[in-house]
Amino acid sequence: MINTKNRLYFKSYSYRMLQYKVVGEDTNYGLASVGVSAERKLERPCGVWLKNLLGSIAFTNLLIKRIHLIVLIFISPAHLFAQNDTTGIIRDFAKKNFVQPYIGSFNRSFHFISKEKSSPLYNLKLAPNAALFAGVSFKYKKLSMNIEVAVPNTSKVPSRSTAVRAYSKFIHYFHKNWGVSGFISWNKGLLMQVPFPSMYADRNDLRMFTFGAHFYSIFNGRKFSYTAANSMAKLQTKSKGSFIIMTTPLFRKLSTKVGIIPDSLRQFHFNGANDPSRSLQFISLQCRPGYIYNIIFKEGKYFFAPAIYAGAGTELHTFKTDSQQHTDLNLSTGYRMKITTGINSNNYYLSLEYLADNTTTYLNKTTIKNTYTEISVNLGFRF
Repeated sequence: MINTKNRLYFKSYSYRMLQYKVVGEDTNYGLASVGVSAERKLERPCGVWLKNLLGSIAFTNLLIKRIHLIVLIFISPAHLFAQNDTTGIIRDFAKKNFVQPYIGSFNRSFHFISKEKSSPLYNLKLAPNAALFAGVSFKYKKLSMNIEVAVPNTSKVPSRSTAVRAYSKFIHYFHKNWGVSGFISWNKGLLMQVPFPSMYADRNDLRMFTFGAHFYSIFNGRKFSYTAANSMAKLQTKSKGSFIIMTTPLFRKLSTKVGIIPDSLRQFHFNGANDPSRSLQFISLQCRPGYIYNIIFKEGKYFFAPAIYAGAGTELHTFKTDSQQHTDLNLSTGYRMKITTGINSNNYYLSLEYLADNTTTYLNKTTIKNTYTEISVNLGFRF
């Protein structure tokens, strides 16, 4: 299913694997019985054999207990909600068309944190002028449309009091074993949070351009439906989950004619240069393995689908001032948590979605945290 969205403000998704290691000990058993009597030569092997047998039994019992513990912690939640495998786990709805009104709220911030100073006075926090959003999605045969607007009088700063604006567009397509979610956004100005007193100041000099895509590799597409767990486009009748790898190539450029970092903070950020920072550009690639499990009740009518992704990547950054240009590689880490729950029936669907996403960039003297949270309610009618 293809789904496109237009946003009149900034709302883009920028995006650890559980590791364990079993360490074993090799034990060498040796016999040294030179010079002992013939009687002791007959008794010693029997004693060693009995000792090894008892040790093996004790080790086997300990191993069984550990296996039971692992099953209890990691396997029992899936076993509790899963049913026997049968055909027809993933089903299409007879009614292919829908109209879906929705409403929600989001918050995004770019937090420039100095590694040299612990006080928040040395940090810089930028954000779009976020507001409640409402819209409607419509699909009829091959025609798909989406209209969305910001709810008046709900933004951080009243629109009439600031020139900060943002525009974005999204497109999504998911198949059984893979999916892609593309995004592009343009920010004309950002808000700068002033800590004391807590308020927002306009940074109309800033411009930010972002585009990229999330590519999803779904390992269990035969028994698990990503679209059933997220957009209710299909019906999943049994509790199943899947490992997913989310790979995100992204380009982002932040520029200004004044300086990204205020004059008094420049020596504590980036490479410490006192020249105004004119632009900061990233070309990044991040990989986040994750797992999603769709818990099903009453053959799919009710569902609860939590998901978590975590990973790392690399970024090629270019930092420009009036007198220099610096290009190098840096590390980035990130995680994403999403919970979708609701009702998915033949005639209508209702869902509540919560998303939390965090990406951290490590750049010389600065740690940049890009955080995003969203909560939304969706009500769709099939026809």
